[in-house]
Amino acid sequence: MFSQSLTAQLMRMVVLLALTLVSVHHCQPLLDSLAEHAMSGGCHQQNSNDHTLTGL
Repeated sequence: MFSQSLTAQLMRMVVLLALTLVSVHHCQPLLDSLAEHAMSGGCHQQNSNDHTLTGL
């Protein structure tokens, strides 16, 4: 294995994150797919009892 500096590893991760964010931002089918997966996975389920302002 090649040893790499922490700076090189961090820069690689930053570039990978930036490329991922740009690709998701500019690819609507990918964005829709990720949003649908989040909804079906329960991450963004909407509940009628939560976050309502009735009763204030």
